[in-house]
Amino acid sequence: MSMPMLRPYGPGGEAGDPVMTEAGAISPFAPVTLSGDAEPRPAPPPGQVLHSPFAEAASAVGASDLGAEATGALLAELDDARFAEALEMLEDDVAARHLQSIGTWSSESAAPVLATADTAQWMAELAEEADRMLGALEEHFGDRPADSVQASEIDAVAGYREADGFTNPLTSQQLFLGGLLDKAKKLARGVGKLARKGLAFAGKLALGPLFGLLRKLVRPLLRKVLDSAIGRLPESLRPLATQLAAKLRGSGELSTEDTFAEEFDRELAAAVTTPGEAGRLPAGDPEFTGDDPGPGHDLDDARARLSRELATADPGVPPTEQLEQFIPVVMAALPLIRTGIGIIGRDKIVDAIAGPLSQLISGMVGADAAKLLSRHIAGAGLGLLGLEAGGDGTLGGEALVAAAEDTVRQVMTLPPESLGHELLVETEVQDAFAEAAARHLPAAVLRAELVGPDHGVWVMMPRATRPCFRYKKYGRVIPVRLTRPMARAIVLSGGETLERRLLESGVQAWPVEGEVELYELLAGGRPGHIAAYESADGANAAEFEELTQTAAMLLTGNPRLAGTHRHGHHRRAGGRYFRFRRQGRPLHRGHRQGFVVGFDLTAPQPVLRVNLLIGERDSHELAAQLQRRQLVQVVSTVRRLLDDAALQAMTTRLERLMTKHGITAPVGVGRQLAQRLADGILRTVSEQLPASAQTLAQAAQDPAPGATLTFTFSFADRAAVAAGTPAGDPAVTIRPGLHRD
Repeated sequence: MSMPMLRPYGPGGEAGDPVMTEAGAISPFAPVTLSGDAEPRPAPPPGQVLHSPFAEAASAVGASDLGAEATGALLAELDDARFAEALEMLEDDVAARHLQSIGTWSSESAAPVLATADTAQWMAELAEEADRMLGALEEHFGDRPADSVQASEIDAVAGYREADGFTNPLTSQQLFLGGLLDKAKKLARGVGKLARKGLAFAGKLALGPLFGLLRKLVRPLLRKVLDSAIGRLPESLRPLATQLAAKLRGSGELSTEDTFAEEFDRELAAAVTTPGEAGRLPAGDPEFTGDDPGPGHDLDDARARLSRELATADPGVPPTEQLEQFIPVVMAALPLIRTGIGIIGRDKIVDAIAGPLSQLISGMVGADAAKLLSRHIAGAGLGLLGLEAGGDGTLGGEALVAAAEDTVRQVMTLPPESLGHELLVETEVQDAFAEAAARHLPAAVLRAELVGPDHGVWVMMPRATRPCFRYKKYGRVIPVRLTRPMARAIVLSGGETLERRLLESGVQAWPVEGEVELYELLAGGRPGHIAAYESADGANAAEFEELTQTAAMLLTGNPRLAGTHRHGHHRRAGGRYFRFRRQGRPLHRGHRQGFVVGFDLTAPQPVLRVNLLIGERDSHELAAQLQRRQLVQVVSTVRRLLDDAALQAMTTRLERLMTKHGITAPVGVGRQLAQRLADGILRTVSEQLPASAQTLAQAAQDPAPGATLTFTFSFADRAAVAAGTPAGDPAVTIRPGLHRD
């Protein structure tokens, strides 16, 4: 009797494939079967695109006057996550250029002003190019109505063609100009939709004046980016944005978390939709000057001065007067945490902090103490950080100053009511300084209970631009062995996981050996500053990711390394970042995957679109699964893209979008809606995607990187959006490339 052959793969699979059911479910058992040869499974029938990618038909809902709903609809149309990313990248690039320029000048006192002038000139050139592009649009389109233009015509007139981002990564300037051109298209499309709804004001708006309004707002925007990047405080919000916030949110305040891109959209929407307000836009172009280096450089000077004073102070004598001069400069450089200063009084707060802090520091002042600290710090991080031997006490003085600065910043996070209580402030100073000293000072001078098993110190960087420090670096490189579940639990920017980043970089076997470097922002610091002196291939801020508590625990075993700023934001002082290296090379973000969520509030019924951005690896994997009829695996692959990390990121995005567009939703609706969107996407994938194997295969084979699955949900009205109840499952469109529209 013949025995059946043991086959190393299941029905319809290839050699090495795991055993699967008819629908493609993977068996938990070893990849063998006791059956004989199976008949080859026929290929699935050619699929079709399930939803037209062309522009939607005109809506014909009448409306007689403009209200908050129409204004919110235009804001929704202008919303563009890609533009916000372009501005963030531009700010990092400007910050990097500014810091690198400081390092090229021999005069320590003149370097900040000269570097600011150089950077301002670079930004002015970008402003000129943006002005030329929008000026060409304004002149060409003139009195043409907003609904009479195609996007391709705008591209042709502007003379801008985006480079192939797959083979030639775009610069921050190219990304900004491309995003600005997209903004022009969105503006024309949004006003055109409002005109088709019957809004009289929209029908009177011609393209030329619209592009003129956009043009007027660009230079003030770039000036804000420049000021923020080099440490100057951006100008206050102008009345139009505040007025629109009042209209949509019911208050006259803009959130401190609003980005420059969101403020820009509000300014533009207010200028377009508020009659007579366009004339309140800036009459002249703000100059890009370099004569004011900003408060960040005042803090640089104050750090250097205090470091010298501590190194020459009398041992055992509290340096009260020196700290009284230093603390106000720290407070001035951290405006977002100065709550309560006006209530309690600056002098009273300074006295309350300087007294106890000077007593705590007094035991480590003087030349001998400074040299002792410097030798220990240099010995701990000399090879890693490229530190000098520190015989002159420089490192020791800087470490004490860094600990004092962190203490001030921590104390200033107390509620205003607590800042008025001397005992509470003194207690906070004691505890905050102990923690700060443990971060910056060597183990040899610390109490035993403050020293961990792998003690490391944070050193102010970069050394090449001293005394202009913008970040700190941890004095140890941390080896790590990542399992796949560990990598999956570490969520990176945009909801992507470290597992996904590693898979995209070519990882095929687990666990993964690597090493981690840690960084912390100082006041005025940006990821671009870190990239300027730490990036392996130029100023590439994409190498650095926010160090969350989860990431710190899994990568270092110490969640306390995640940060020191109790109420901070990761792009502010105290925010921490990490870089993961594998085989000596850092990981790059590459093409952003994940999803994009956006509302269309101009339609008769609100529409919400979710663009699921699928990278090269996953798009080819999906296409192969569909060709082999591994339908369970198709759904499983998509579900992995909608894991808990993605749902949390989608929840945050939905809540911000609803708030931004004046949609008041009960607590928890954002999470409920995110889950309903994910469930609807999976049902649509399960029911419709198998018929589109050929379409997805063509998208995967297209030269454009990755593929985009766009899921379009409709809602009965704005109340249904607020309730988080879409009207049924979505339609789906498949397109090659990663689209964020």
